[in-house]
Amino acid sequence: MNYLRFLREKGIDKSKDYPDESFRIRGLWRTDLLFQPNPVERTFKYVYMLVQTVREGACYCSTIPFLEEGYYLLGQDCREAEFKYRCFEVSTTDAMYSAFEKTPDETFSMSGTSAEKALWRSRIIVDETLRLLELAGIEGGSVVNVGVIGNIVRMLSHKGLTVYGTDEDPALVGAELEGIPVYGEDRTVEMVERCDAAVMTGMIISTDTMEDILDAARRSGTKLIMFCETGANLCDEYVKLGVDSAVAEPFPFYIFGGTTRIDIYRRK
Repeated sequence: MNYLRFLREKGIDKSKDYPDESFRIRGLWRTDLLFQPNPVERTFKYVYMLVQTVREGACYCSTIPFLEEGYYLLGQDCREAEFKYRCFEVSTTDAMYSAFEKTPDETFSMSGTSAEKALWRSRIIVDETLRLLELAGIEGGSVVNVGVIGNIVRMLSHKGLTVYGTDEDPALVGAELEGIPVYGEDRTVEMVERCDAAVMTGMIISTDTMEDILDAARRSGTKLIMFCETGANLCDEYVKLGVDSAVAEPFPFYIFGGTTRIDIYRRK
């Protein structure tokens, strides 16, 4: 199944109950990002795209074209837009879903510095992982972090879990973080099948690897936890597709000072 296409078509059908004005594209932002939340975390080097309807939809990607390429989207109904690039499609679909009412299972908010919120967010994700493993009756166990976050892998390791990472960043691949090995993205599916749980960034929908990862988890019974800035408004749908817990972080992200909200959606 092509999950992005499926979600887009489902959103278009759902939008019939909402006013058309909720789906007009009002703005686009392209941001180049260099960010190190604390001294023990790696430096994140990304580009992210925001598309605004009533609220923002987001997509992190390794490469995103300049805004001139998306100028044609301004003023369009996001349900009718055609896309030259996947990053535009992901962020626009996410923006479509921002108009829909949602009921998360749990909500957190925090005001503070980006450094404080980086640790706070990581603890929420780690606690959700531990909750799923406990429900499954797994003591200790193994976890792979797809899209490595140093704070997350360290916290998981300190809880006595066997931890691995996979990432596309050549500066990380082949290295170790406090003894935690980091493999290339070509080993992601293998590691998802091998481990008891997989903690994944929402970027798996922008890298077009979501289908393979979810299929691997179904084969092996791996518990899936997604943490999403990319596609945060889609988290209510991710748990219906088979993700066990989807941790949504709508814009503005924790990397900015001020207040950040995190919503958790759990598979029923």
